[in-house]
Amino acid sequence: MSNFGRVPVIDVHSENLREVWPSMILALSNATFVGLDTELSGLGHRKKLGAKSVEDRYKNICETAKSRSILSLGVSCFQQMSAPSNTNQSESNCLSSSQSGSRYIVQTFNIMLLCEEEFMVEPQSLRFLVQHGFDFNKQYEKGVPYYRGPDKKEDNNIQSVRHLFSELVAMEKPIILHNGLVDLIFMYENLYTSLPSSSAMFLADLCDMFPNGIIDTKYITDFEHLMQASYLEYVFRKCQKDNESRAEKCTLHFPHYPASYPHVTYRNCNIKPKFDIDQNPDAYKMALCGSYSGHGWCPKEKFCSKSHDIDLIIDVDNFMEKRKGRKRKRRRENKEAKETTDELSENENVSKGSNSAVLDAGDVTVENGDSDDGLKSKLNTEEILQTLKRQVTEEETHANGGHRAGYDAFMTGFIYAVYRASGGKWIDKTEEWRNKLYLGGKDYPLSVSKSSFSKHSKQHLEKIGTIRKTEVQK
Repeated sequence: MSNFGRVPVIDVHSENLREVWPSMILALSNATFVGLDTELSGLGHRKKLGAKSVEDRYKNICETAKSRSILSLGVSCFQQMSAPSNTNQSESNCLSSSQSGSRYIVQTFNIMLLCEEEFMVEPQSLRFLVQHGFDFNKQYEKGVPYYRGPDKKEDNNIQSVRHLFSELVAMEKPIILHNGLVDLIFMYENLYTSLPSSSAMFLADLCDMFPNGIIDTKYITDFEHLMQASYLEYVFRKCQKDNESRAEKCTLHFPHYPASYPHVTYRNCNIKPKFDIDQNPDAYKMALCGSYSGHGWCPKEKFCSKSHDIDLIIDVDNFMEKRKGRKRKRRRENKEAKETTDELSENENVSKGSNSAVLDAGDVTVENGDSDDGLKSKLNTEEILQTLKRQVTEEETHANGGHRAGYDAFMTGFIYAVYRASGGKWIDKTEEWRNKLYLGGKDYPLSVSKSSFSKHSKQHLEKIGTIRKTEVQK
């Protein structure tokens, strides 16, 4: 369970939606929180997505959401297996720090979608998905059909992805996303109703749709944890490694699916044995692709000559951080030693020759302290790269699952589960993280709140009214 050897993801499409539907509804109803992710047909102009004005940024993303589509929706349901005795059932949906349980049952669904209306596709986005195993033939053949904007009166199909999203809203579950602003805008337009004209109205609607909170794990890692990198794969692997080293682990339990069950695929994301960076840290660092290490993408993609191994990236980062810590400690100790020596010299009127001897001793201390930087190389960069390439070939041979919204939703949910279970300085932070969305290029998050000057959109009030009326009738 903790080694993640077989992470199951249920593939949902038009041919099995009716069969899988009861399982999805049950998983949602039992969930403590839900991880969400989307794969999109495009993101529009990247510069517009990063507009300086938040209002301009919102309007630009809205234009993109109205012209592009969601290709797949990932839903990962995390059900806490045990709760503190002072927590009642009505409180189990809230993301409060008092709920520090670390055992979860996890069910993950990857829903392949096909928009019934015209939509734009971007070669860059499609190329990325194809390189990561996305099956467009299957999408056009079996994608669950949906339409954008408000509900259509003639649509009576309760087993649809729009109805599933309405069920999620009705259940008032906390939702977890990674860099979630674009996802939220796309889901609102494609699965809920027409987007409001202003960001203030949109944020007010979100507060009403998800009263128990929205958590953005990229905000946590960028603003709170201050990780060396904050792209999803890096954060997931970092949390996974940190979780394994703790006495109080976050433990996941997956349902057992029989071998004959045709709708499940498995992803092997076991942690590799730790790289022996001490042998030659500089050679290992040279073997890494700088672009992929820092941002999770590389313009050369699979033709890059350097390594994109996420485990090696994290192990090198951890080693370099420890080495910086050792150097800071040595500098502090040398400074204290020098201050003590100067004080003795002044008080005892030590001769100049003695002072020179002391300084020589200090020099020797520094040189000995830095000796770990000059370790004899056992491996060079080329040998490291060749070894990593062989490992990648073996992994590709046994790979299963590919890059999918379902697996990304699982990673997002797991990241938050680890923070909830880790305690320490994070135990009182979970409430503070609610309703803060990451904004690229800004030194502050976007607060999901309803101000006294904003109001809900007309479309939302109509939609949420229908949802709540249906819930009462149930």
